[in-house]
Amino acid sequence: MNTGLSPDFHVRSPEEVTLDRLESFGFTVIQPRRGYRFSVDALLLADFARFRRRDMVMELGTGCGIIAMIIAARHPSIRVTGIEIQARLAEIARENVRLNGLEEQIDILEGNIDRIRDFFRAGSFDHVVSNPPFRNPDAGRLCINSQEAVARHEIFTDMSRILSAARYLLHPGGRVSLIYSAERAASALARMHLNRLEPKRLRMIHPTHGEPARMFLVEGCRDAGEEISIETPVFLDRWKGLSRRKS
Repeated sequence: MNTGLSPDFHVRSPEEVTLDRLESFGFTVIQPRRGYRFSVDALLLADFARFRRRDMVMELGTGCGIIAMIIAARHPSIRVTGIEIQARLAEIARENVRLNGLEEQIDILEGNIDRIRDFFRAGSFDHVVSNPPFRNPDAGRLCINSQEAVARHEIFTDMSRILSAARYLLHPGGRVSLIYSAERAASALARMHLNRLEPKRLRMIHPTHGEPARMFLVEGCRDAGEEISIETPVFLDRWKGLSRRKS
């Protein structure tokens, strides 16, 4: 593998990571070969979220950093902070930021969102984005890989804790953008209302025409009214082939 990686970033074995090319954005992305790997969910969320010039943005659960990187590349005036509980993923995210020349816009922190008050003052962000885990760890089989299990299942965090952190971080009028399971939409929207993060935009995600929605995207606004815009749905068959493995 011709890595071009920083000497400070240690690959534990030749089989630990892959170096992939996301052609749509010109990114080179390090990902665990067998652990958590970003999916189309991340691309959909980055595409959905709307930002203002010079926004301060927080990503809760940044993984390998792909959402933060897309946001920063599309909006050069924006600053993004990504927080990630898994130490190795936080290391990978930092190296991805460096590898793609986005150090001036993105900061990656290792930490638990349940302790977000230890890191930041209340109301210090304009926008929060998150692709939270939505699978109940008690329902069905966990992913075999522990790194992926944490990313996909509600082991260390869940929607309630994500929304509580977002509520704390956002100033009045600040916005939160999320992607979540369609079958849990009712509970998610109710929890947003309880946290006074009123849903303002909603976009359903379908595998293809004629099939039920599997995911949805939602934008909420802190301390806003109850009006909501239901947007044109997304069909996943139009999003295929956006990433290609390099090595």
